[in-house]
Amino acid sequence: MNYYEKVMILDANIDDNAVNETIERVKNVIVSKGGEIFKTDNWGRRKLAYELNKHQKGNYVLLFFKSPPETILELEKLGKVVDSIIKFMVVRLTKKKQIDAMLKTVAEASEKEDKTTAAPAQTETAVTQDSEKSPEENNVQ
Repeated sequence: MNYYEKVMILDANIDDNAVNETIERVKNVIVSKGGEIFKTDNWGRRKLAYELNKHQKGNYVLLFFKSPPETILELEKLGKVVDSIIKFMVVRLTKKKQIDAMLKTVAEASEKEDKTTAAPAQTETAVTQDSEKSPEENNVQ
């Protein structure tokens, strides 16, 4: 199996539910062919660098995954059939540095998610500790 990253530009005029449905359709193709999805990153609506099919804005989505090469043909067919996908590109990560960097970002993202679930309790204690200090201690430079 190879490591890949897929960038999709989806129509900006569709609602968030339709964007999520399109992403799920792509994920289902990958998983049904025996692939594994590491990370899905929705960058949101952004202005396109140039006009594509009379669209000036688009929803950008990035996927990191591992799958057999046959999956890419299915993803290309899906990209041509689904109207909400304006443009897409699949890049095979071939160099060890690329794969290590991708796996590192996935690990950092999972650590960040773990910290955000535990972070509210930690920030509350930090705020109460700061409020107990005198004003001169809080303004240490």
